[in-house]
Amino acid sequence: MLSDDELVRMLRTRDPHPDLSETDPDSPVADRILARVRERTRRRRKRTMVVAPVVALAVVGGTAGTYAWVAGDGDGHTLDSSGPTCVGSEHADAVTGFDPIADDPIRVCRQLWQDTFGRPAPKTLTACVDSSAQGSIQVYPGGRDQCARHRADPYLGPTREQLNLAHFRTDVRERFAERDCVSYPEFRNVISELLAKHRLTGWSAGHFQTADEEPEGPCAQIVYFDEPEQKIWLGDAKAGDPIHVPWTSP
Repeated sequence: MLSDDELVRMLRTRDPHPDLSETDPDSPVADRILARVRERTRRRRKRTMVVAPVVALAVVGGTAGTYAWVAGDGDGHTLDSSGPTCVGSEHADAVTGFDPIADDPIRVCRQLWQDTFGRPAPKTLTACVDSSAQGSIQVYPGGRDQCARHRADPYLGPTREQLNLAHFRTDVRERFAERDCVSYPEFRNVISELLAKHRLTGWSAGHFQTADEEPEGPCAQIVYFDEPEQKIWLGDAKAGDPIHVPWTSP
């Protein structure tokens, strides 16, 4: 389970290709993102560990049992297709992004290993889906046994919906490539059009709000994709900055 500090670090380092238009990590928009993710994480924490029934053994004063975990969707797929965590050691890792259409998490981690950890990548790397509430992709040194060792399942690739979402992100980026200010109504219209185009039924867009509701500014941008909740969150953008679509490869 990610701690709050780990969650902050994850969100603030997630994009491997940041640009000047990215939301300021200390801005009100970033605070709203963190608040919403924490709220969803608390709601989902009960899914992390489940008790698996086994044949009972007669013992004095107790009952035998064992534990199992739920990793990702339970079928080898992540709940967050924005990118893997490359685990260099027990105390060092690197969160990066990738395009699930064209990239492979093992290849992505292998390419950054030397620069990130100061040593060549191990001969064998394995991508797993962990049993955190986020159901994230973790790339470990070693073989497939590393997955079970970390209460995870082998990663089996993106779902059809995650591939559709990747195409959606690319289309949004291309649609606004030459723009530096897009209004909320126009942004929502484009999102609705592209969600239908890519068959992302059930998805919708919303404006990030805290308990104190704030009016929408003149310019909008996507600040966060919540895959489990099928929600695209919009926040204010600065006029003059290029439109930024988070967690996509250029």
